[in-house]
Amino acid sequence: MVGTLTSSCLFKPGMLYIVFHQVCFLLTGLVTTLGTQWLFYSGAATGDSYLTQLSQYTGMILVGLIIPILLSRQKQQYTSVATNDDANDLSNRISMDVLDEDEEKPAHLTEPATNIATNSSQVSDGPIQHKSVMKLALLDVVSNFAVTMGFAVIGSGMYQVIYSSVVIWCAILTYFFMGRTLSKLQWFAIFGTSAGLALSSLGSFKTPDGQGSVTLMTGTLLTMAGTFGYSCMYVYSDHILSKQVPSPLPARVCMTTGCYATVLSLIWIIIYTLPRFETMIHIQPNITLSSVWGMYFMVMIGNATHSWNYYELIDRTGNVATGILQGVRAVLVYFISHVWYCNTDAAQCFTAYKGCGSMVVIGCVLLFTIGGGRKQK
Repeated sequence: MVGTLTSSCLFKPGMLYIVFHQVCFLLTGLVTTLGTQWLFYSGAATGDSYLTQLSQYTGMILVGLIIPILLSRQKQQYTSVATNDDANDLSNRISMDVLDEDEEKPAHLTEPATNIATNSSQVSDGPIQHKSVMKLALLDVVSNFAVTMGFAVIGSGMYQVIYSSVVIWCAILTYFFMGRTLSKLQWFAIFGTSAGLALSSLGSFKTPDGQGSVTLMTGTLLTMAGTFGYSCMYVYSDHILSKQVPSPLPARVCMTTGCYATVLSLIWIIIYTLPRFETMIHIQPNITLSSVWGMYFMVMIGNATHSWNYYELIDRTGNVATGILQGVRAVLVYFISHVWYCNTDAAQCFTAYKGCGSMVVIGCVLLFTIGGGRKQK
């Protein structure tokens, strides 16, 4: 599927736009992960302060700025479906639909021109079910807390490797609770990912400077628990989008979830962080306050841009290509973290167990997304 799209769309004007979002997706992924790590090391945040999470949720709110763009493009797609010679590529680009779009093509292609106006008004942007989104936000906040606590302990490298497995846990949950099927290749990737995570964890029993293994293992387990929680959140979000007719725009769900999560984060910060601020936050003497504020702002903008890139790539290239980019991001974060932070944090150092386990996890995630793409064809 990816090869077909590459050969047919390489020289089209829209290809440059896709490459732009792919590059931005990788860069903003690096900025948000490594920027958060910098805030931890500089003493400007802790895992339980919830300051980095607040910047993330503020970025989710900013996703609302792209909603008019998404709605405008959806209307253009509906309008051109009966007249555009390349309309056959639409079902290949949007690969997350539950329905078999190949069965619908003949009806679309034979649809009379008088129905074009009707299609243009059928843009999927239904009302927000606030009770469901509030549950989604609560699940996000709890999962984010566990992930960030683990992140602060194990470092950005192993965190990104573990978190890259979220797509696989999502598939397992949708298999059991939403009745979606998995190919044999995907099942193989699932078991391979589990083995890779176990192998990576073996590297936490011993570190070059003798750092306590219990602390590192606790951080690993917290990250895995938070990753599973995020998987539950994504599946629940999928449930909201698939069961409601018309479904709300995903970007609008993201923005609304960010609003509720921001409120919950502020409540935590007011009740827990502010009374303990002097004991929790110790900015390093060589770090200026302006650089700290600048990094928080960069993380916030990075999260907003990353979400925008995600929705654009899911729409234009599908979940397979986006999943591969997540794997590339995990590799880059892992090795950059080793180069930048190994001298000051032994948890970031490359070891044989971590290296082999990480390659197994990332490889299985790529294998899983490719296996899903073959099944969709």
